[in-house]
Amino acid sequence: MKILIIGGSYFLGRAFTMVASKEHELTLLNRGNISMERYNVSQYKADRRDIEMLQKFPSQDYDVVVDFCAYNPGDIRSFVENMPIFPGLIKKYIFVSTVDVYERNVGYVKDENTPLSTIRYGGDIGDYIYGKICLEKELKEVCTRIGINYVIIRPSIIYGPNNYAPRESKFIKMASNGIPIRYPKDAKAKFQMVYVKDVAEAILKACKRTQSQEYNICSNEAIGYEEFMKVLSKVSEMPLKLEPISTEEALNQAAEGKVHLPFPVTEEENEIYDGSKAKQELGIEYTSLLEGIKKTYECFK
Repeated sequence: MKILIIGGSYFLGRAFTMVASKEHELTLLNRGNISMERYNVSQYKADRRDIEMLQKFPSQDYDVVVDFCAYNPGDIRSFVENMPIFPGLIKKYIFVSTVDVYERNVGYVKDENTPLSTIRYGGDIGDYIYGKICLEKELKEVCTRIGINYVIIRPSIIYGPNNYAPRESKFIKMASNGIPIRYPKDAKAKFQMVYVKDVAEAILKACKRTQSQEYNICSNEAIGYEEFMKVLSKVSEMPLKLEPISTEEALNQAAEGKVHLPFPVTEEENEIYDGSKAKQELGIEYTSLLEGIKKTYECFK
């Protein structure tokens, strides 16, 4: 299979490139900041928003496009309209979105039929979610118009080796250096983490399917800060210096930069998702949090 990857050198994209390159022919289109040629792939240096460069892209027959770095409304439409390989040389477009696109506080576990949010929240995170919502709609409209299939991948909180987001990696660094970890012992929120290789495997399996679909990619293992610290304690090579504090105190100290709170904390943030469709239709198996954090710890260490 010939796969064109937009991105493909950071975290999830990197994990996918490493997995897919073992049996498929890959071409990466990105800004070339990190070379991936050691994985026996082709790399075309261009910014996806540089129309002139896109129009010069060598025409080849690809089975699928996998898009890891569409964030702003118009990113997909502009790419499709200016790449010479569309529509005749592409059969499918896979877009990596997020479970955060769904309506909030619906009161039930969210599957792929849950309505998307119609509210635009403020801040960088709000802008990120709004962009993904717009792009999902854009993808469906563009693919329907040119007559190709699409797959939308909606991961929950991705963790694992090479994660540039300071989530689990910061806790692991603190654990490895013997730095005390303060955390909200009575936090009400639950969250779902998914190992990066599981998401990469799901995308690869989706490449082989023909029907247009959306998939939540998340383990149904919902945890809180207390459970996460227990897992981290089990994989750590030295006793963790844990300092459990109240949620109120944790939020106040986080505002001062004294406490690391990368995951949901309050009951209002509690959102749970169903990842069973991907398991049933794509045949993926989710890595347990204990196993995934152990692998992540060993890598970051």
